[in-house]
Amino acid sequence: MSAVLPPSPATPAVPPVNYVQAAKRHMLDAEALRNDNRHANAGQLYGFVAECGLKALLIVCGIAPDANGEIPSKHRLRQHVPLLPDRIVAEGHLIPDGTRAGQYLTSLAHLGDFKDWSTDHRYWRDTAIPVHLLSTWKQAAEEILQALDQAKAAGVLT
Repeated sequence: MSAVLPPSPATPAVPPVNYVQAAKRHMLDAEALRNDNRHANAGQLYGFVAECGLKALLIVCGIAPDANGEIPSKHRLRQHVPLLPDRIVAEGHLIPDGTRAGQYLTSLAHLGDFKDWSTDHRYWRDTAIPVHLLSTWKQAAEEILQALDQAKAAGVLT
C-alpha cells in the first residue's frame, strides 16, 4: 500500500505585468531608435519608460498591485504620462510609504519634462511631434531608471 501524499500547494502564477522589466526594455528600444535617427518613436518609448518606472516606484512605496502585478484599476494613481507625474506631485503625500516615496521621487528633477509628451503622438505626422524635446525626455527617463536602481540596491525592489 502506498502512502497518499497531500496535494502540493498551488504554485502562484507569475503576474504578467513587470513594470521594471518593461521600463528597461522600452529604454533599450528607445536608444536603438534614437541611434537610428527614428526620433518620433524613440520619444514615445521614453514616455513609456517613465510611466512603467514610476508605477514600479509606486509599488515599492506601498501601493499593493493587483493579481496582474499592476496598479489596481480604480486606484487614483493608475494614470498615464503626462498625468501620472502631475498626480504624484499633487498627491504624493497620500502614497503609503511617504518617506520612501520622498527618497526616490526627490531625485527626479526632470519629471515635469513630460508635460509636452503624449501617447497621441503615435498618430501624429513626424514633423508635428516635438522631437526637440527628445533629450529632455531621455534625461527624465534615465533619472527614473536610476531611482529603480537605487531601490534595487536598497533591497526593496527585486
